[in-house]
Amino acid sequence: MDTMTRQSRIFLENSFTCKWCEKTFRSERTLSAHMCVKKRRMADKELTHTRLGYRVFQMFYELNTTATKAKSYEDFVKSQYYEGFVKFGRSCVTNEYLNPEQFAEWLIKNGKKLADWSKDKMYNEYMLYYVKKEPGMKALERTIIYLSNWSKETGNSWQDYFKAVSPARAVHDIRSAKISPWVIYLCQTGDDLLVRFADEQVKMIADIIDATFWMKQFANNKEEVAEVKNACEVAGI
Repeated sequence: MDTMTRQSRIFLENSFTCKWCEKTFRSERTLSAHMCVKKRRMADKELTHTRLGYRVFQMFYELNTTATKAKSYEDFVKSQYYEGFVKFGRSCVTNEYLNPEQFAEWLIKNGKKLADWSKDKMYNEYMLYYVKKEPGMKALERTIIYLSNWSKETGNSWQDYFKAVSPARAVHDIRSAKISPWVIYLCQTGDDLLVRFADEQVKMIADIIDATFWMKQFANNKEEVAEVKNACEVAGI
């Protein structure tokens, strides 16, 4: 028994331990090659979606607790919610979600379950909220930036977007808030797109381009409507 105890002590004195899972190894080389779950999480620290997941993890605690000290990355690695936040970050990056941190703040403040954050229905609900709250000139600026990118991608003049874009592409652009109803309804060429939508496509964006809502919105914001219309005219759309 004494011999076993002595051997165990010698092994422990000459072994290398993983700080994350506490598994022991006979050599530093085998420890370096070892990759447990938490060590893998540390290795993924600089990935874009992981960094976003970590920032949102911090936001979650900032908004839900009175703690003044920010959560460390080590706290994140050890958290039971790590996978959920990283999954959310990956979804935001893959789908090119608009303003991921604002989206996350909306999810947190509205008490949405973390398990649902990466579902399409959550982003669609947020987009509907965001698009209808966004000021007209901000919506115009964001739309023109996208039109410029579309022009570079397709080789078309960005002023021809509403005439040249395929209805299917436009549905995607509207649903992902790349094109705002502020511009669709107030620019001179918006109708060139609206008349090309099939009935099924109109149904897919009906909640976003809801004419009743937007006509009321425009009636209550006449100065901003005039400003957006003038800017669209100057821009050639």
